Amino acid sequence: MASLRADGVPATIPWFMTEYGYSVFAGRHEVDIPGALFNADTVGAFLTLQGSKAYQYGYEPNYLVDELKCSWGNLMMLQLNPKNDQVNRLSAYYAAQLITKEWMQRMNQTHDIFPVTVKQRKPTSSSAVTVYALRRPDKQWALLAINKHLNRSARLNVEFKFSGAQPPARLAGQVEVIQFSREQYAWRDDGPNGHPIRSLPPVHLTREASSSYELPPYSLTVLRGKLPDSR
Repeated sequence: MASLRADGVPATIPWFMTEYGYSVFAGRHEVDIPGALFNADTVGAFLTLQGSKAYQYGYEPNYLVDELKCSWGNLMMLQLNPKNDQVNRLSAYYAAQLITKEWMQRMNQTHDIFPVTVKQRKPTSSSAVTVYALRRPDKQWALLAINKHLNRSARLNVEFKFSGAQPPARLAGQVEVIQFSREQYAWRDDGPNGHPIRSLPPVHLTREASSSYELPPYSLTVLRGKLPDSR
């Protein structure tokens, strides 16, 4: 985005990401958890950087392919089985639902995007966590949190800071927590016969607001709720 601006693309026109996906070549990551994490990270980053709309590639059901003779996969949300009529829901399918139905609100109204700063306990370490924040038309705040660490969970402390003299705020009351991780999805790598051995929708729970929230390894999490003073 910075490169495009430096090249003189005007900010006065809408910026569309007309196709996004893990790779132009087929591979396992596209049908496994990394594909879901990548898609969510891409949408969150693009919108935060003032992109207007993002369009995912691979809506139609498709088959596994091995273009580079090293890994079977495809940019798709639904997998066709060449031997029967079964259709498998892949990680990208659940990520798309989580983004469009849980993080965002299912209506044609403006969502306000806000910048997020993620601070590490150890400033020298690189963060495996990215977070994107928006305020939905229903006045709820929603955070899309992505933990890209393969084996380590993360604890996310959430605080909202506003301009002026207003004190920082935290989510209050009931908070909706929606998570998608390896607890819900697992892929069996078996060449052209690869398929998910576990394919479940994101888990959804309601809990009391807290100062911190657990992010499982390799996961997508949506936290949704309101601030105490309806900001």
